[in-house]
Amino acid sequence: MSRLLDLHVHPSLKMHYLPYLTSNFHAKVYSGNHWNPFSFRTQYSHLKNSPAKIMLATHYVIEPDFVTGAFHWYTRAAAWTLGPYIYHKLRSADVWETLQGMIATQERAVKNTNRTTFGDGPRFRMVRRFSEIDQVKDNEIGLVHTVEGSHALGFPKEGESLEAFWERVQQRLAILKEQGVALITLAHFADNMFSPQTEGTEYIPKEVNGKVVSVRDNAIFQMKRATWRWGDPNKLSVQFASKMLELGMLIDISHTQEHARHAIYELCADYERPVIASHVGLQHFFDHEYNLSDDELRTYHKIGGVAGLILSRRWLVDPLKRHGTDGKGIDDLVENMLYIADLLGDVSVIGIGTDFDGLTDPLKDCYHYGQLDRLVDRMTHYFNDRQIDDILYGNSLRALDRGWGQR
Repeated sequence: MSRLLDLHVHPSLKMHYLPYLTSNFHAKVYSGNHWNPFSFRTQYSHLKNSPAKIMLATHYVIEPDFVTGAFHWYTRAAAWTLGPYIYHKLRSADVWETLQGMIATQERAVKNTNRTTFGDGPRFRMVRRFSEIDQVKDNEIGLVHTVEGSHALGFPKEGESLEAFWERVQQRLAILKEQGVALITLAHFADNMFSPQTEGTEYIPKEVNGKVVSVRDNAIFQMKRATWRWGDPNKLSVQFASKMLELGMLIDISHTQEHARHAIYELCADYERPVIASHVGLQHFFDHEYNLSDDELRTYHKIGGVAGLILSRRWLVDPLKRHGTDGKGIDDLVENMLYIADLLGDVSVIGIGTDFDGLTDPLKDCYHYGQLDRLVDRMTHYFNDRQIDDILYGNSLRALDRGWGQR
């Protein structure tokens, strides 16, 4: 039976921000094959019939700067009109307090779901140390706290020195470590103090004057690319990443600019820790800075890193090649796997990061956990049982073993 260690999934994002969702995986909400920010793909009815075994459940605190600076004026006007209370909450939220609220929401959801689950279906278990993964029973799904975006640790207060802010950040890192946070995605959609983010606006094909071109999908918002570089003395990039590695927390480079990623790889090699790209594609198939280059894949192979392939064609396939297609992407996902295996000679770098319940446009033929058997069936045409288990589970487990906790 197949088992999956998902490197990137967002149940607490929907549970925390959507008022009609309770802290319970049993919630019944739309989860179809169209992009919908109000969907809930990690509902229990899907999970119980899936290979999901360990989920790195990431907490994404929506950046106040994102909702004020990236949203177009008409998007902001619509938000004020349709959901003034929620929009005000997003604009004025304390990011650290919100992160703590999301962690509490997820733990409450585990208890609520287990209490209201009857029959032989799987239960949930919070996993706060690597050693606890072995304690996850056959009829359980383990959830691990992770964080997407280091902005959630806060920003300097007015008049606060960089040194004083760094002391506060170290205290917060220690709290997250104690709470069982295994991984932090350093960058996301807006500026932070620790890692320069890519310009994350997705691209779509569009016909212009009879010709198909690739354009930014910026009808709702326009992403911002950081203007500073890794090692900037006014930031805390090297200090933050080094502290994470000392504490035994994995670094996820998704959304981080490419020049910074290479500096992180050198740092991880020095500390003998693996690196994670939790939900990405490959530059070979879509040449975008967000995706990994061949040289990066070779580095992952050398230092024991894992690239979690995302279940979205918007990053797996070049926009021009997506034009006129039906949106099905299992074959594209497998093609990405085969390319890595051919490039490196084995499958040891390949993982899966579904990004379910994030803001991802899902594959039309695999858009929730209950359909992952379709992916497994397709993989059997190209990989043996051991390779499939390594891709879905073993490679990511190895990275957690080497990167999570004291050495």
